[in-house]
Amino acid sequence: MNNQFFDFHEKQINEHLNSIISPPTDFVEAFLLEKQRMDASGAPHYFTIEQLVAVVGDLWFAGQETTSTTLNWGIAFLINYPNVQNKVHEELDSIIGDFDRIITMADRPSLPYLNALINEVQRMSNLLPLNLPHTLTKDVKVDGYYFPKDTIIIPQISAVLADGEIFEKPEEFNPERFLDENGKLKKVDELIPFSVGKRQCLGESLARMELFLFLGNLLNKYKFMPGNDGIPSLKRINGGTAR
Repeated sequence: MNNQFFDFHEKQINEHLNSIISPPTDFVEAFLLEKQRMDASGAPHYFTIEQLVAVVGDLWFAGQETTSTTLNWGIAFLINYPNVQNKVHEELDSIIGDFDRIITMADRPSLPYLNALINEVQRMSNLLPLNLPHTLTKDVKVDGYYFPKDTIIIPQISAVLADGEIFEKPEEFNPERFLDENGKLKKVDELIPFSVGKRQCLGESLARMELFLFLGNLLNKYKFMPGNDGIPSLKRINGGTAR
């Protein structure tokens, strides 16, 4: 599977090699143009085809897998909680009012319940309960505990997303926890599915956009119902991500 995966990307890259456009229209073209420039300069560099294949693979794994798994969780929650699905359909019918109209990012401020739904899906699914490891750059002391430089730290995102002092009844699926008394979306700093700080996920804005557009347009056209196997299970299967 891994060989097929990287062979596919290498084939796409080779097709780009035959028709590089300046200015570039995508990441691969930008990389290849820089490779050409560095090759011509004679200076040592790391812009190689092998490096490009690896980077494209990283982008694919980091973005595609997590987004599709979050959407799977979202659909599973909507089937398990039909009252929530009814509420988001009511909002879409009221604001969008047309099954054939494509929802765009311009609609985002007008759809607070849909945004709250996505927030709650991310909180409850908690795809990466253990964040990527970080290393301390200096000695630190936190709450009386001493941590020397170079200590490896693995933040526990789940400890925050399931904290009852932050999220009332955290075991319950309730998008309305992200709405204020006027039904407007409210910012909750403790919602950290992408981690926190300077090393948080670089793809956060892209992922949020994709989740809004994909889930919004699916819900605008369809109602999710149980299949022949019945209501989908919400039992977690932990791996690289929680499925």
